[in-house]
Amino acid sequence: MKRWYGWIALGLIFTLLLGCSNASNYIKETYPLVDVQGKGKENAKVYSAENQDVPLVATELAQEEAPKEQSKESKDKMFLVYKTKIINIQKDPANEKNSLIEIDSIEYAKDNYASDFLKTYLTASVIQAVLGELSDNSGSDYGGYSSQPSSTQSTKTTTTKADSNVPTTSDRAGSFNSKSKSNTSSATSELTRKNDGSKPSFKKPSTSEKSGTFTKKKK
Repeated sequence: MKRWYGWIALGLIFTLLLGCSNASNYIKETYPLVDVQGKGKENAKVYSAENQDVPLVATELAQEEAPKEQSKESKDKMFLVYKTKIINIQKDPANEKNSLIEIDSIEYAKDNYASDFLKTYLTASVIQAVLGELSDNSGSDYGGYSSQPSSTQSTKTTTTKADSNVPTTSDRAGSFNSKSKSNTSSATSELTRKNDGSKPSFKKPSTSEKSGTFTKKKK
């Protein structure tokens, strides 16, 4: 009988340990933190799982803490929905062998994810039960942490294009200056001729020849 009591006690302890297991704590203890978005209750913590694909990480976390819903298996992105958080697991765009694990608080998920986007991965009933009513416009096109660097990169590209136009503007200014100088010089020469009262040089020989002819006739 004592043995049976011992086995029962061990079983209860094991059950309690399983019930206390938490996916968030497991992630903190297992994977390195790479970034934190937001602050206070509205935050998202991002971890890196090296040399692990998305389905493997999702299965591992689901075993640590059973989710209310787990999205269909995908090599690119999967969701685990819990009462107090949403875990977004996605392929690392910088290294396809790694995965990014994003732990979103409920407040952060409400403010960033669009309802239509989440419905492509999760059932509407679970979304409403955990997040409540979401606006179709909330979160815009936010799909997770890996979707943010692209906006920063596009900003840098725009700045570079704007800077590349500066030399073109200076070249145009130079061409205008050269034209204005030539116009000024030609205008100055015309004013000089008018003040002297002289005629173009190619007409002077014909004038001298005619005056010579008149002189001979008088003699």
